[in-house]
Amino acid sequence: MNGPGRPLEWLDRLAHDLRGPLAPLQTAAYLLKSGHLQPERQQELFDLLDRQTRRLGRMVDEIGDWARASQGRLLGTCDSYEAGALLEVVLAGIPGSLEVAPTVAADAGQARVHGDQRRLVQLLRKLVEHAFARGEGRAPRIDMQRVGPLLRIDIIDSGPTPDPAQLAVLLSEPVPEPADEGLGLHLLIADAIARAHGGNLHASLADGGGLRLRCELPLAD
Repeated sequence: MNGPGRPLEWLDRLAHDLRGPLAPLQTAAYLLKSGHLQPERQQELFDLLDRQTRRLGRMVDEIGDWARASQGRLLGTCDSYEAGALLEVVLAGIPGSLEVAPTVAADAGQARVHGDQRRLVQLLRKLVEHAFARGEGRAPRIDMQRVGPLLRIDIIDSGPTPDPAQLAVLLSEPVPEPADEGLGLHLLIADAIARAHGGNLHASLADGGGLRLRCELPLAD
């Protein structure tokens, strides 16, 4: 598995993105050490520290996942899991997902996929979160069905229709300005998880506009 884009350009971007949370962290630490702040201002800075350390943690997690994917060691303990239950877990953990009404074919919800449960949930969560971000908070459409020996999940957002240049690099280059203020590797990691399970991830234009992310995973049966 190759690195995203050209190596030197990627390292330059990585250094730039990591400086993002470091600058406010350093400023907040300096001001707090001064000892001359009102309690309200101290609380603001503590909140900033919490926010930026969480952001930095997400970036480190992305780097770790990308490294494991590149080395072919993404998956841990594997078992078979009901597809509908996995999707329920994903939606339960995403704000605004109560508005999502997935269309699940009768023979798909109880179909089972074999793999690492944590990674399967991570894969679907990244796709749904990306759809929410592109739709500016509007709920995406989710369709799940069986297609021969595969489970097919389509996630269609209500965001702008990507142009051909954007579509061509969506699963091979970091997202330029990720909504989660991370490193933009979330779709690349999702693609790596799908491939590690013997599946695939495909991006295409949706009928009527928007982006369709199609994930296909082999069924356990």
